[in-house]
Amino acid sequence: MIFTEQLVVVNEQKLDSSLQLKKPVILNLFRDMTFDLHRQKGLEIDSSAINLSLETNFIPYIDLVLDPRNNFREPINHIYVFEDSIIKYQEQNSILETLNEIEVINRSNGKLSHYTLEDSVMTLNSYKFSMPIKQSNKNIRIYEYRDIRKNILGFDCFKIIIIKNENFLKDLEMLEVEISSEIKAKYINFLEPTSEQILYVTEQISCKYHPTINLSEVLDNYYPLEISSTDGVLEGTEKRVILKEISIK
Repeated sequence: MIFTEQLVVVNEQKLDSSLQLKKPVILNLFRDMTFDLHRQKGLEIDSSAINLSLETNFIPYIDLVLDPRNNFREPINHIYVFEDSIIKYQEQNSILETLNEIEVINRSNGKLSHYTLEDSVMTLNSYKFSMPIKQSNKNIRIYEYRDIRKNILGFDCFKIIIIKNENFLKDLEMLEVEISSEIKAKYINFLEPTSEQILYVTEQISCKYHPTINLSEVLDNYYPLEISSTDGVLEGTEKRVILKEISIK
């Protein structure tokens, strides 16, 4: 089973307008965080130096990261091979990339292990961090549209929409970035946006593992073969995950 994943621009006008609105917000957020960090450490705040550094180094970085038109990204291939007791998973970021890492999922207990692959020999990599294979999130809303159907590589699918309140604060805290309650309140709409995913799912496949979605509320009931998602931050772009190939032996 092979899925492709790609970030695409669907409306350049909306993207340009969204970038104009969000770039100043991101810049002000990091400026306030920098000032706050200096205060926490008892350091003198040199506003001119901080502003110059942000404008010189950070603004070009924002443009590069946020706007997908500024860098070419090949579709990512997510490759699953199902065996009797395990599932082997590999991620290929380029058609020229050598696949030298492999994840092995135990089908009975869901345990995931990372291996390095060299000359067909797998060596356990115990230092690599693993995300949960499947987890619940009560902070979502799922809407089913069973009358809207699509055939994807022979599988009968119907449409569902997932609305989710994101929490970028949690991601920053995982990176050990401290944010004051004042800054959280000031930028709450940016740090906790509402995302939307449009999925075409099938009930003909029963599998608890998916390369880009790990919600038990989804995988316990059906299997996504096509996903279009927006993050609630930038308009005009969406991430698309599509089943490219499936072979049953």
